[in-house]
Amino acid sequence: MSGQFPRKRKRRKHSLTEAQRFWAKVSIADECWEWTASTNRGYGQFRSENRRFMVYAHRWAYEFCVGPIPKGLQLDHLCRNRLCVNPDHLEPVTGRVNVQRGIPRNSKKTECIRGHEFNSENTLFARGKRYCRPCHNAAAYAHRAKKRAEAKIRR
Repeated sequence: MSGQFPRKRKRRKHSLTEAQRFWAKVSIADECWEWTASTNRGYGQFRSENRRFMVYAHRWAYEFCVGPIPKGLQLDHLCRNRLCVNPDHLEPVTGRVNVQRGIPRNSKKTECIRGHEFNSENTLFARGKRYCRPCHNAAAYAHRAKKRAEAKIRR
């Protein structure tokens, strides 16, 4: 058998249609239609018959129910549920709009990780971020002390 190439595997034919396989993996309850099968980074994924790789379930559902996703646009989950495949909860938008609509986790915080309140007196803004002034000062003081200690050792 040396020198022979292994036989190519035949793709298994499904007795169900692609749409039947897809919708069997969806739980329709209330508003959101949740994907119940395989996920990747919180999004449902599905192996389409005419594609070699997995596709995101919400994209497949949108294309099946509504039509092709316009070129250069992404689907935004209006319900903020990544597992939702309800086409009424999906809107094609630019990447910038999609990010701007996202949940701003850090902007909702009222204190730093050490419990200092974010207010006008002790908050620094630099490079598009906000920093706690007392924590920043403590870190700078520790850094300078470390540098002084290192300089003493070298003498």
